Amino acid sequence: MESDQVFTVHGSTAERATKVSLGAHFLHERGDLQEWVKKHPELLGEELLVVTEEFDRWRTASGDRAADRLDILALDRTGRLVVAELKRHRAPDTVLVQALNYAAMASRFTVDELVEAHSRFLVEQGVRPPDGSDPLDHARAHLEGWAQELSDTTLGPPRIVLVAEDFGAVLTNTSMFLLEQGMDLRLVRLGLHELPGSTLALTTSQVLPVQRAEDFMIRPGSTPARRTNTGVAARRGPIIDRLVDAGALEEGAPLSIVVPPVKNLDRLEIQRWLDQDPARSRVRWRNDREKPFVWEGDGFAWAMKPLIREIVRRATGVEGDVWGPNWYLTGDGRALNKIAEDVSRADQGDDS
Repeated sequence: MESDQVFTVHGSTAERATKVSLGAHFLHERGDLQEWVKKHPELLGEELLVVTEEFDRWRTASGDRAADRLDILALDRTGRLVVAELKRHRAPDTVLVQALNYAAMASRFTVDELVEAHSRFLVEQGVRPPDGSDPLDHARAHLEGWAQELSDTTLGPPRIVLVAEDFGAVLTNTSMFLLEQGMDLRLVRLGLHELPGSTLALTTSQVLPVQRAEDFMIRPGSTPARRTNTGVAARRGPIIDRLVDAGALEEGAPLSIVVPPVKNLDRLEIQRWLDQDPARSRVRWRNDREKPFVWEGDGFAWAMKPLIREIVRRATGVEGDVWGPNWYLTGDGRALNKIAEDVSRADQGDDS
């Protein structure tokens, strides 16, 4: 059965609309679908501000231009970037790699660069600044009015949204794997329906991440310390979600940052930098999905991977990508990924 169905209703009579494709009605990605998203960003699944479209001003370290064009770059209310790729037909499996490439490139944005991109976009859309106002100042005020905590730190890592009429098994399987590793990724399916009188109706439905059965349940309350054994934790959800859902760590629990074996990074150099100030190796846990770590190195709350990337950057000057969970250890030497695995096994045992 189709995941979304549309009916027209006239009193006691309901007539089912016909599911059609965008291509059959000569609707295109850029001229139509992209315009719908610009006017109604909620089609991407949440409240967003479109920063720019068709962004192609990428440069390599040598100054060469990279021939890539990002469909939609948006900003959420927290000041985090959202990369959206749009496909009017079934999404090819390669679109996920394409989106990851864009997310990696967009992760280098600073607020100043974002302001420049948004300023050009506003001008292209015919939105002019008030008389005498500088276009860049106008664009900055627009962005900061949308996301009041906007800063270079809030921008990344970018989230990914893929929009298409359908998704294949290979793409959804890989997306599930990335979600389990903590990536913020959403798949949104479009549905076009023809109503009587040739009127077209558009529907959207979120394919991934799927809602968990626990989201629909009502349970007796329990304290965070006892919640580990209640079966609330998602078995294969993102690591941070599993830890928060299970109450696996107490609020304020101390954690240490250690440097695991890593490729393409100077492990000893990072460890030396951490050792120069003991506060750099200490964080405290918060039961918060977005920013669960308060780093004693600066006193601010951080998301898992951005904090480790910041530590690597300060220690080595290199913008290294890392897998974050095994950098954080509890007092008894357990890494976060191991704790999450224990939570999942305990949860499965409760249901057996």
